[in-house]
Amino acid sequence: MNPQRHMELIEAFGSASSIEEIHEVCSDLCEQFGFDHFLYGARIPVSLVKPQIFIISGFPSAWWSHYKQSNYLKIDPTVAHCASRTVPLRWSSLKPEKIQNPQVKKLMQEAWDCGLRDGLSLPVHGHQGETAQLSLTCGEASGASRKRLEHALPFVQLLTNYLHEAARRIIEVRQITPARAQLTRREKECLLWTAEGKTAWEISQILGVSERTATFHLQNAAGKLNVTNRQHAVARAVSLGLITPVIG
Repeated sequence: MNPQRHMELIEAFGSASSIEEIHEVCSDLCEQFGFDHFLYGARIPVSLVKPQIFIISGFPSAWWSHYKQSNYLKIDPTVAHCASRTVPLRWSSLKPEKIQNPQVKKLMQEAWDCGLRDGLSLPVHGHQGETAQLSLTCGEASGASRKRLEHALPFVQLLTNYLHEAARRIIEVRQITPARAQLTRREKECLLWTAEGKTAWEISQILGVSERTATFHLQNAAGKLNVTNRQHAVARAVSLGLITPVIG
């Protein structure tokens, strides 16, 4: 790809100020690399069991409606891959004849019949705990399409990160999730030790503060996270990326 055109796409994502503009840039990306359709999806961890799902779809409308009605999100192998891996997925590994699970096989056969026959799914793992993916598809599965995918892969992998940053900026994750709490260092420490099964008294001994102070920090954290108990506070803080395992 022309390096100048690549930079133009990067700059377009950087200057996008609406979902419609992101959609337009993604459509332009498809045209530049010879893809027919795209879909960007993000899973934002509002909670551990009820994440917020956000989609910008450039898939055929009939297929996208059928996909949603069939609740295929739960069994989509591209979603499962991008949620747990960091490397791109080639759709050539998802041909219906290669799949054993009958439900997944049905999904991919229907996608094939709708013209989604080859492509790439590229994962993104954000710093707030969100996972996202960009899927780019074409209507043929041939030697020519494989070469086109191989050529496009390093470019679109980089562009996927710029797309995700543009979407995060416009969606403003903090506005569609509970207000992103600003926990103090002590509150985070108390939650981390609570996650280890420590009582308020044990935490007070570890941190060298009174039990009353440890309890105070835990109560403050729960209030900021809009939860009612310590266990829920830990789960919410983990899901929002506010506390993470200590390294070293």
